[in-house]
Amino acid sequence: MHLPVDGRTVRLRPLAGADELAIAEAQGSPLETALVLLQRLASPADDGADDWSALSVTDFELLLLAFRRGLFGDLVRSDFFCPQDGCGERVEIEFSLADFVAGVTPGRPRGVSDDPDRPGWRRLGEAAFRPPAVRDQVMAQAGGGADLLARRCIEPPNPPARLKLRCVSAMEAIAPEVSQTLEGVCPGCGAPVRAVFHVPAFVVAEVQRAFGRITEEVDLIARAYHWSEAEILSLPRRRRQDYAARIRDRGLAA
Repeated sequence: MHLPVDGRTVRLRPLAGADELAIAEAQGSPLETALVLLQRLASPADDGADDWSALSVTDFELLLLAFRRGLFGDLVRSDFFCPQDGCGERVEIEFSLADFVAGVTPGRPRGVSDDPDRPGWRRLGEAAFRPPAVRDQVMAQAGGGADLLARRCIEPPNPPARLKLRCVSAMEAIAPEVSQTLEGVCPGCGAPVRAVFHVPAFVVAEVQRAFGRITEEVDLIARAYHWSEAEILSLPRRRRQDYAARIRDRGLAA
């Protein structure tokens, strides 16, 4: 996959059972768990540095969605309940990830140039800036919010308000948001409804649900065939699931 902001090409290798177990048992926020996922499965095509926490949030989230598409397919189905008083109707959302990411098109505003002394930084007038990286977002979520992001990603730290606004607008153009709010209409009451589609939270929740049965599958196969955990975890995911399904069907789990 080509990363539109960073400019590199990244490979995603197939899942192994040990990867699933590590991700299923990962602790921390969705961002931190998503980093564990990419640290295990992603590698730069040029064999360069692979500190995924240094990726722009845009590239990071597009890479997560590429992983999700490869594992579960392009279609996303989700649902929630209408928050309107007296309604509570179930609202279903369905969309294509290919269509969803098609609108994420990084650009370069007029007047912005690369900083020759610092890769990843840009210059705009008397200020320098860079798109927020994943590590910045982790720190902002821990405390500090948008103000911390601005201090870490814009220099000087307190530029004139007009210049700061131009830098923020340029950052949004160069590294547009992937996570966004989806809007629709409740089929029950007709009220407008909104749902936040936060990419790391969505992908992590989905994969942890899918990977949550791996310890049960390892247990079933180990008891039925007396294979070691390492041998079972080395199986391709589909084959391990097929073995576990056969054991259940034949009643060999006892």
